[in-house]
Amino acid sequence: MHPTQFTLPVTLPDDETLHSFYSPSSHPAVAHIEQYLVQPAGQSPLYLFGASGSGKSHLLYAACVHAQEMGLTSQLLALEHLQQLDARVLDDLEQLDLVCLDNIQSIADDVNWQTAVFDLYNRMTEQGKCLIIVANQAPTQLGFQLADLVSRLQACTSYQLRLLTDTEKQFLLQQKAHVRGMELPSEVARYLLNRQQRDIRSLVAILDQLDQASIVHQRKITIPFVKTVLADDEE
Repeated sequence: MHPTQFTLPVTLPDDETLHSFYSPSSHPAVAHIEQYLVQPAGQSPLYLFGASGSGKSHLLYAACVHAQEMGLTSQLLALEHLQQLDARVLDDLEQLDLVCLDNIQSIADDVNWQTAVFDLYNRMTEQGKCLIIVANQAPTQLGFQLADLVSRLQACTSYQLRLLTDTEKQFLLQQKAHVRGMELPSEVARYLLNRQQRDIRSLVAILDQLDQASIVHQRKITIPFVKTVLADDEE
């Protein structure tokens, strides 16, 4: 497998960037990623962990997009989708400027893959390239059999991401609506949070659906209108 340039997935929201990453206070991981991409040599790789919905994937995709904007080559690999392949798919990735490994916890039962990630870690750092690793837990809680890999992960610059509160999710949803030129009243945002899937990516997908429907029907975003749109979608 030859390293290829990261291609932006069509499912990625246009506003999912480093600067649109929301946390109640400016999260240090954002500034660190920006600085790391500029000067990776001599720095340890970056390790991000947290529960599902805490924004890990947002930062991982955004890091690749930011790298592209800087003219750097990058590759994002979701390890849960690669386990059926030979771990040699990681060979030669150190030729790229940035490699992102998502959901590393999925290789907890596979020593061959753990060894391949360990070797990639060493090659990336030796070459002065950027490596960002994402997991749902801290390194010592992943259950890896390869102690050397756990040690490497512990040596990373590490940031834990936490889930947003409902109030923070409401603010973020209204912020994303504003970017789209929509007016999302607080009561509608609360309704969506109470009635629909509560992870941000699913909520934003619903927001885009409402945006399109409001344009077609020339309607404001109200709770009755939301009920009608979502009811039609379920039929």
